Amino acid sequence: MAEENGKKGKSKFNQVFMTIIVVLAVFFAAVFAATIFFIKVVLPQKEHYTVLSEANQIKYMVPLGEDLSVNLSDPPGRRFIRVNLTLVMDAAETQSEILRRKPQIRDAVIKILRTKTVDKIREEEGIFQVRNEIITAINEMLPFGEVTDVFFTEFVYQ
Repeated sequence: MAEENGKKGKSKFNQVFMTIIVVLAVFFAAVFAATIFFIKVVLPQKEHYTVLSEANQIKYMVPLGEDLSVNLSDPPGRRFIRVNLTLVMDAAETQSEILRRKPQIRDAVIKILRTKTVDKIREEEGIFQVRNEIITAINEMLPFGEVTDVFFTEFVYQ
């Protein structure tokens, strides 16, 4: 009877030992599969985002200066807009050219804003249209380089 209890004890021990080994093997297989998935799928996407953020880096900016207050072309004639802009450009040479032509650029911005109504600038699409018109007008007057974006640092209309 003592021999039977010893065999049952060893048998029970072997079953627990084998169960632990199987559970550990499954666990390590799952960890291995998750690691391979992370390396193959997740990491390449992370590199893609890093490249995009490096490409969109802003290097050269010029604030236009003091605020511009312009009457809008609304029928009552009592509406106006006050804006302040910062120009983003592609090179240092373009930055120095922008600084030399600042009065000319301010005049171009005023001419563009005078043609707008409150209804046009109230919509998000209208603001994008104004931004694109300003970029186009400034790029036409530059002999080299280009303005790539315009930031409205102040935008108030009444």
